[in-house]
Amino acid sequence: MNHSPFNHSLKLDKKRTLCNVSNSILKHYGVETFHTTYKPLDKILKNTNKEKICLILFDALGKAIIDRYQEYIPFIFNHVYKEFKSVFPPTTVAATTSLTTGRYPIENGYLGWTMYFKNYDKLINVFPSNNKLNSNEFIKPAVQYDLLKTKYIWDLINEHDNSNTAANIMSFDVNDSKDPIINLKNYFNKTNDLLKNHKFIYSYCTEPDHTMHLTGVKSFNTKDMIILLNNELEKLVNNNPDTLFILVADHGMIDVNQEYTHAHDDFCNSLNNQYFAIEPRFATFKVKDKPAFVKAYNEHYAKLFLLKSKEEILENHTFGYGKPNQYALDSMGDYFLIAKNISMLNDGYAPQDMVANHAGCTKQETELYISLFNK
Repeated sequence: MNHSPFNHSLKLDKKRTLCNVSNSILKHYGVETFHTTYKPLDKILKNTNKEKICLILFDALGKAIIDRYQEYIPFIFNHVYKEFKSVFPPTTVAATTSLTTGRYPIENGYLGWTMYFKNYDKLINVFPSNNKLNSNEFIKPAVQYDLLKTKYIWDLINEHDNSNTAANIMSFDVNDSKDPIINLKNYFNKTNDLLKNHKFIYSYCTEPDHTMHLTGVKSFNTKDMIILLNNELEKLVNNNPDTLFILVADHGMIDVNQEYTHAHDDFCNSLNNQYFAIEPRFATFKVKDKPAFVKAYNEHYAKLFLLKSKEEILENHTFGYGKPNQYALDSMGDYFLIAKNISMLNDGYAPQDMVANHAGCTKQETELYISLFNK
């Protein structure tokens, strides 16, 4: 098996992550920052003569993905500015929210797809706000707008300016067609429309993450989707010469194998319950028999996952810096299993059966590019 290089310490960089990028945006607009800014971006923003800024995030278009397809996406590849990092875990819920709030996952409470909430005594999938163990049960009000309610960088810019000059667009909000290609082009058109009347836009696209989850990193579907993103982005940039475009991703992606937790009775018997929180490649467990858990880990998972205690995660600032959010602390189990190669855990509930996934600690998942257009 080809083991990917990974970060043993899981200590988050203080100067070059998505969180630092968003603090640079806040600084540029005169908003008080929460953390250190990303110095290479500060330099660009200080010297730009563009009237508008569009921060675009293509989900899962990490460094390794761009490098793999560089000959097919020259517009994106030729505008790469710097390498930087995601946050931990490198997954959409944690990483996009860190970028859009200027705060680390430990502060804003968004640790991953599934979190445990004491208020409901349930494992809840954060963005859809449904019960992990019963996907048809939706929690209302949605946890994203209730327990985890937060302010985003466009809110802060508007508050600072006492205006409505900053806005956001999410591609899933403009999926009006059954044809994904039409939806994608509609998303780019809507972004273009918003730029006519706003000085700052955050524009989020679910691709190529969606396609890679279903078909893998190396598939023809993925290649075609990334080429389409490249071509539509070029049109958008050329149509808005007065706008500085900043392209990032939230994480990368890696093709995976499934590891079924229920296959090992000794492992399951050491747990308080059979199900994990956060992510299949960054899973946390509440444990009733710690020696038995560690023994089972060493026997079944030591070659596939790092083992970290809750105390180690907090001491190493794996989830970032700042005052811990209580919902983040509540969701953290006694131990974490963090993928160091191509495995993901499957406890019988979604998310599962994915060809590719993220949230582990390989370079393919954690390393990103920031690309600049019209600079």
